[in-house]
Amino acid sequence: MSRGKLVVTVKEFAAMTGIGQNRVREFCYLPDFPASKEGNRFIIHVEAANEWLRRRTSAKTGVDTAGLKHILP
Repeated sequence: MSRGKLVVTVKEFAAMTGIGQNRVREFCYLPDFPASKEGNRFIIHVEAANEWLRRRTSAKTGVDTAGLKHILP
């Protein structure tokens, strides 16, 4: 069942997506982004973040992303 990590750091998420670390940190402060603060760092739930990016992309572009399997690896 090793499909990868369930949660990742800001740095790991940025590397997965190609989004800059500063922008990912900005996402972490949004109330609907699936991240939580653990001590002095954020952890991001990968599957939920994948779905969040799909919804955000669909809303901003008007493109239906339902047929896409994964945005993140």
